[in-house]
Amino acid sequence: MFKKQQWIKAIVYRFYSVLITFIVSYIFTGNLLVSLSIGLIDSLVKIFSYYAFDEIWDHFTKLKIKPGVVFLTGLSGSGKTTLARSVIEKLQKKGLTPVLLDGDEIRNAIKLTGFDEESRKRHNLNVGYMAKILESQGKLVVVSLISPYADIRDQIRGMCDRFIEVHVSTDISVCMQRDTKGLYEKALKGEIKDFTGVSAPYFPPNKAELVIDTAIVNVDEGAQKIINALRS
Repeated sequence: MFKKQQWIKAIVYRFYSVLITFIVSYIFTGNLLVSLSIGLIDSLVKIFSYYAFDEIWDHFTKLKIKPGVVFLTGLSGSGKTTLARSVIEKLQKKGLTPVLLDGDEIRNAIKLTGFDEESRKRHNLNVGYMAKILESQGKLVVVSLISPYADIRDQIRGMCDRFIEVHVSTDISVCMQRDTKGLYEKALKGEIKDFTGVSAPYFPPNKAELVIDTAIVNVDEGAQKIINALRS
């Protein structure tokens, strides 16, 4: 509704502007046809000059980032999703339209419940394939996923044309302190099976493009580091 009102306002203002130009021209020339022509020409020149100015302005000010996949991996509670959302927000403010793929949200959407190694690997590869498809369509994709297995992350890297792996390396002790749902406590008691970092392994990346410890680096700084990596 707001966008529609903006368009109506812009059109009405353009007619108003033509009318003012016409009246001023008629006062000075006393010629109806000439005044009308000046009003219309003035309007057309302003429309095309503004379009040209808008293109030039975007060329020099708009953030330019190529399609690619930013892949945030780390333990539960490490700060992956918070970082990912901050990156998305910052890029949107710059006029970009990145896509967020959150592993937990996708898991809930497709009702995937298995956390054994085979189920995890299949889920991770599915998310990686989604990211690849979106990248091939010209999108910048930000993935937030525990993704504990290095071989699967390497497979996903191989799928993508431009892959930036971000290891959110926050120590497990900090992750436990942040765990408001008590998942780590339940895992330690054996109430949750195959919980990464407790009863299931996590293999940290050896060649991540970025390593961010959110116990040391705040969200804003971490997000900016990721954006800087995208720009380089």
